[in-house]
Amino acid sequence: MADLSEGRAGMFNCAGPCQRKRLVAGEFSRKMVEVWQGDDKAPIYCKKCTLEKEAEKAKEANTKADSSEMVVCSECKKELPSTAYSNKQLRKELTSKNLQKCKECVFAAEKAQRENAAVNKEAKLKMLRAEAEELEKKGDKIKAMKIFTEAASLEAEIHSGVKAMKPKPFKPRRR
Repeated sequence: MADLSEGRAGMFNCAGPCQRKRLVAGEFSRKMVEVWQGDDKAPIYCKKCTLEKEAEKAKEANTKADSSEMVVCSECKKELPSTAYSNKQLRKELTSKNLQKCKECVFAAEKAQRENAAVNKEAKLKMLRAEAEELEKKGDKIKAMKIFTEAASLEAEIHSGVKAMKPKPFKPRRR
C-alpha cells in the first residue's frame, strides 16, 4: 500500500478545535484520509483532536459511572458504586437478593479457593507418599509403585499446573 503522505504535503486542514491548516496526511488517521479522498470538502479531524475527543468521552463516562447507583456487597457489607461490581454480579440482583459481591471480594474468594486447593493437594501428596512407603515396607511393591506413580503425577500437577492425562486403552482398528 502506498504511503499516504507521499504527494499530499500540506493539503489537509483539521476541522477540529485546533483548526490547524496545511497538514500532511501523516497527521490524520487512515480512515480520515480515505474520507477526504472520497469527498475533499468533508470535515476531517487530526489525530490530536481525535485523541482529545476520546479522552473527553472517557472522562464523561467516568463521571457518569461515579454518579451511578450504590450497591451493598454481601461479603464486606460496604456500599459501593455499581462500577465496583462485574456485570455478572450486578445481574445477580435480578435473580436473588444479597448475593452480589464486589470485585475485590470476588478476587479474594478466588485466591483463597486456589490456596486451599494447593494445600489440599500438598496434604494428599504427603498421604500418598506415606502410604506407598508403608506398602513397600510390607513387600507389596506393585501397589506401592502404582501409588508412587500417582504421587509423581500429583507433584507434577502442583508444580506445573497441568493435570496429567490418563492414556486411553489401545484398541486396534478393524479392517
